[in-house]
Amino acid sequence: MKIKSLLVSALLISAIQGDLLAKGPNAENGIVQPLLENDPQTIISNYIKAVGGKEKVASIKNATMTGEASFMGQSITIKTVADSENERLLQSTSVGGNVMQQTVLMNGKAQIMAMGQVQEVPDELTAMIKTQTYVFPEPRYEEIGYELSYEGTEEIEEEVTHKIKISAPNGMVTFEYYSAESHLKIRTSSDATGDVTYSNYQEVDGVKFPMTLKIKNPMLPEALVTQMTSVKFNQALTEADFQ
Repeated sequence: MKIKSLLVSALLISAIQGDLLAKGPNAENGIVQPLLENDPQTIISNYIKAVGGKEKVASIKNATMTGEASFMGQSITIKTVADSENERLLQSTSVGGNVMQQTVLMNGKAQIMAMGQVQEVPDELTAMIKTQTYVFPEPRYEEIGYELSYEGTEEIEEEVTHKIKISAPNGMVTFEYYSAESHLKIRTSSDATGDVTYSNYQEVDGVKFPMTLKIKNPMLPEALVTQMTSVKFNQALTEADFQ
């Protein structure tokens, strides 16, 4: 059970991130060009508009989130404290009330604690963990160094979605799926996490956030459904919140 709990924790941590045609010109070298619906940046821009808009998203400096799930008869609590302003992060997974895994990012260094063992995270992986300090890292993908490509449409949960391939500098590949109708993110898929499906978007301080996450992975005997029980933005945080 402990091994499975750690696996679930790793999956949750990886999980725990407008119109079809953009309205407005895209100026390049003085030439006004229309944005294309299959341009990854347009799809991401429409997603940001759909969740609340660029200004609302940019105003989120930190977040504290708690989710609850049940796995093989045991309760799982997932807590995340993300502080993009100070590049701090805490991701903790408890099974049956006991902390089984915890990731902490502070002062530019990351550590992973599992079953009493503490491991320093290599700089390459620390750089990827830093992206998790943003509640909405999508507008920063290219700035971070990710390569984006459009992979066509795919039907998910009875919705037509735009599929984007995201290639990280270390070679890790993730696919994200955005609804062609609502523009909300429907799913994230990768070899590491399997399929993470987002639903039940609700408004928190003027920003839409998915309150239900469903994880399907060949290594899990059943889909893991997590319900967010608390989501708060821009709280007064201290170092104690990351311990």
